[in-house]
Amino acid sequence: MSELSYDITLFISHVLKSLPFLLWGIIISSGLLAFVDERLFVAKLPQNRILGAIVGSSLGIIIPAGQYGNIPVTRRLLLQGASIPLSISFLIASPTINPFVILVSWGVLGNYPRLLFLRILGAWLTGIILGLIFSTYADKPSGKSANLSPLATYSTLLHSGTLLSFYNTPQVFHRAGSLIYEYKANAAIPDHLWERCLLFLDNLTKEFLELGSILLLGCAVTTIAQIFLPQAQLLTWGHTPVNQILVMSFFSLVLSFNSLCTPYFINPLTDKFLYGSNLVFLLLSSIINLKSLSLLFTTVRYKAVIYLLTITTQLIILFCLTINFYLS
Repeated sequence: MSELSYDITLFISHVLKSLPFLLWGIIISSGLLAFVDERLFVAKLPQNRILGAIVGSSLGIIIPAGQYGNIPVTRRLLLQGASIPLSISFLIASPTINPFVILVSWGVLGNYPRLLFLRILGAWLTGIILGLIFSTYADKPSGKSANLSPLATYSTLLHSGTLLSFYNTPQVFHRAGSLIYEYKANAAIPDHLWERCLLFLDNLTKEFLELGSILLLGCAVTTIAQIFLPQAQLLTWGHTPVNQILVMSFFSLVLSFNSLCTPYFINPLTDKFLYGSNLVFLLLSSIINLKSLSLLFTTVRYKAVIYLLTITTQLIILFCLTINFYLS
């Protein structure tokens, strides 16, 4: 019974540490939909791929969506017409490049300023590189409707909206096929503030039901993985720089800590493991973990997710191996 109680507590702790970040990201996403003019918003964003990647990788300072919340915000940016380089670089870098994570990391890892600097630099550069790589990804609309503006057609990077089915009343979503919905553009947004507030609440509820249910599933999978993970044995396996990188990469996937919690986990290991080995956990756990993957595979097309995961993992591991062999 005590073991079952521990398992339930572990699951609840994952939920409580994840849902607030997702909810905050959905609040930002719904605010962009209901209160921001798409055309003015897109006109102010850089369309140049290099500048867009740099701005997107730094955008977390202004829009601190954090981990899990970065996914609905990225979807909203793409749906509102933001460029792929900007959106992808924001998706990758924003869990780390935001003021809250930086402040918490400084408080926990203040005695290791080089590790903190490398975490920020690594996330920022990885976001820019991924944004530039994905700038070559075709982003042509799949089709248009007479009732929708050009910005309403969803990005080819995305599943076209939601997995939920709604009533045949005017909604934020437009039926485009079996269990496939597109978001309507801001051209249809009402002029009155009260109606905009209703639209905000309507979209917030639907996105939270959709993505929240997926995140709960991710929390359950993470809990099961952690229950059967022999953490102590795996830590003793990290004798060489390469083994340490592999162990910490595996931990980042399975333990699935959010960006604010990773410094607390890594702090006792800073004297035992090399800089690159600690860094690979700090970087990968903010981008690639079981809970984030559950949301990514629901929101972004599978082929794009596989590209994103493969390239991101290779870049981060290469970066951290270089640090282990040449800078530690």
